[in-house]
Amino acid sequence: MKDDDRIIKFRQNFKLHLIQNPNFFGNLSKLKIKGIPKPVKKIIGNTTFEELTCVGYNPDTDILTAIVEIKEPSGYLGNACTDGSREYVRFYLDYGNGTWVDHGVVSFNIHDLGFKNDLCFAVSIKLDPKKRTCCDKDPVLPKVLAILSWNVEPPPNIPAYPPVWGNRLERMIQIEPRNPIFCTFIDQFDTPGISKIDPVLLDKVKEQLTLIKKPPKPVAPVAKLIKKVNTKNELAVMRTVFPQIIKLAADKTDIAAYKALNSLKSFEIDVSKFDDFLLKPKFNTRYEELHCVGLDRDAGNLHGVIEIKRKSGYSGDLCHKGSREYIAFYLDFGAGWEYQGTTWVEVHDINDIPDGGLWYQASLPVNLDDHKKEWCQAGRARIRGILSWATPPTPHDPDYVSHWGDWENCWIEIKPLPKGVEEGKVTPVLESIGSMPVGKIDGAGYANGENVGGTLTADDSPFGGVIKFTGIIAFPTSSNLEYRVMVKGPSDVTAKPWTKSFKVNVTTVVGGSVTYTNPTQTASGDWFEYIPQSGPVHKSVAENLLARFTATEEGLHTVYLQIREASSPFILATSATESFLVDNTRPAVNIEITSGTGNCGKFGIGDIISGTYSMVDLHSKSLDLSVTPSTEAAGGHLEFTSVVPAAALPAPAPLPTASNSLRYSTLTLTTNGASGTWELNTAGMDPCGYNIRIHGEDRTIVNSGFIGWERWDIEGFCLE
Repeated sequence: MKDDDRIIKFRQNFKLHLIQNPNFFGNLSKLKIKGIPKPVKKIIGNTTFEELTCVGYNPDTDILTAIVEIKEPSGYLGNACTDGSREYVRFYLDYGNGTWVDHGVVSFNIHDLGFKNDLCFAVSIKLDPKKRTCCDKDPVLPKVLAILSWNVEPPPNIPAYPPVWGNRLERMIQIEPRNPIFCTFIDQFDTPGISKIDPVLLDKVKEQLTLIKKPPKPVAPVAKLIKKVNTKNELAVMRTVFPQIIKLAADKTDIAAYKALNSLKSFEIDVSKFDDFLLKPKFNTRYEELHCVGLDRDAGNLHGVIEIKRKSGYSGDLCHKGSREYIAFYLDFGAGWEYQGTTWVEVHDINDIPDGGLWYQASLPVNLDDHKKEWCQAGRARIRGILSWATPPTPHDPDYVSHWGDWENCWIEIKPLPKGVEEGKVTPVLESIGSMPVGKIDGAGYANGENVGGTLTADDSPFGGVIKFTGIIAFPTSSNLEYRVMVKGPSDVTAKPWTKSFKVNVTTVVGGSVTYTNPTQTASGDWFEYIPQSGPVHKSVAENLLARFTATEEGLHTVYLQIREASSPFILATSATESFLVDNTRPAVNIEITSGTGNCGKFGIGDIISGTYSMVDLHSKSLDLSVTPSTEAAGGHLEFTSVVPAAALPAPAPLPTASNSLRYSTLTLTTNGASGTWELNTAGMDPCGYNIRIHGEDRTIVNSGFIGWERWDIEGFCLE
């Protein structure tokens, strides 16, 4: 057997090997897990098929992006008509204290596509930074660790995890400073009277301050920037004055630019000596470089990742406006480059820039509907990103050469049309319910498998809380369409329009201008405006959000879409009807101490304390018992001593036995709940006041973002 055939065979049987031996490929050996089996075939960090090539962050949008390069035409467990396999990326951040903080995982579906050229895929998460400072303080420059793993999700909170197929990548990013209004408020904490405010009230004030729109940052004076530059370094001088020269070249009446340049006379700088640089541009990557471009197929965004290399030369520090790194995107579907639009990210002078630079990303929404093939037939296109500092590249010029920047090329996959959509026929498509693709929701309304973006895995999961409906109108007939969302609840005779208002995030691209707005979608009668459109004005709605639904009753619901021309009495088309089950009830949990003096009682060290527990829920997932404070309870031994599954239901999974090193026991459920007895041997525990806790969690997809309605119950006791 050839080596290539052998590797493909290992890929095909990958999960089977892991079931037989979780350390079959030897990647877990480095984690020093006690009792881990010996490897059979060592494969660790293999990048033959996929490789994580770039990670970048946008401080303005809090979007963290990874670019994954798919290198082979096969080896991904099936063509576009199958489930294929998944590529997972988990992100960690180290905020400077040497501790990695897990910020979550994303994934995308991949298939055997038969393309000989490498494909570049982008995946992103919305980051919630754990640390920010004011603009005049030390900047927050975390280190990012991204772990790419094919077909096995990197486990949470294990930053040392080495993937079998995939790789690890570390980069440094910059977090946006706090709102200056917030910083002004912080400065007043020591003022008499302010410091006496109730801390709870202060927290509420802080929360409101973060919602206030940030005031515009001032522009750093050119003369002030020049003072920081070695005037004998002609390139550094040219870099500093370049934005003003470009402004003046574009508009001879720009008084501000003229005054800025005129002030350079006191520095004896002759701007005319830079004529060759201005008239004969060549790509220059001394300050910034575009390393990767790719497509986030699910979100419909083009991404570029930029490295910022120097501590200055970006027109101002974090307290000033700084400058922009522009990326113009082009796609070639086979007939030459087509301009898609220009986006940007703001950068600044940062004295503490680390070795290896700071990594940023900029994204641009794109509508590829006109280039999608029928279901199961994936397409592809070439992508080009052109980076230009301080001035946007000329639109519709794929060979544009910027004074500062470069360009980067790759190929992207264009996913096929949704199942049942005919090319050229206007069709409303409901893509997901509660973040789950409709194809992964069965007729009983239960979801199974990965959600959109791969941030959660459903297991016979119902839906609860805010349930997002997302979708598109394929091949719209005009930019004047409306849609309505028809929902039928368990007690409804017929479907009714859902008309509750909701906010959407809209990106509008007009030539080289990108704007972001957050309008409220308000129904006119029963109908909402369909915002996305293509053409000279390109508009897109984040997530393709169509509605945010909250159920008034539990049980099986159905939903479908209808579309029409605005104000027309005629319905153009109706989507397929999809089912979803609603569960808005939290688990009912209870724990009691029944031995000795019972709840809130006193016990001696070494006593065996016992009691009862119960959990009832229609869609139980797990329950936990624990003793807190955990450090003082470390010497104890807690276990379940009996379990009674909910009536007429299968028995739950076998009970684990806690050791003296464990402070909790976990019972995994696939039933409607369980009840039974527990026992705590207190020998080795410290004298202290304790709580015995029960935590129950179900399988519901809550608010379209996470798994599990949960509930706690607590009883206390003392050890003397």
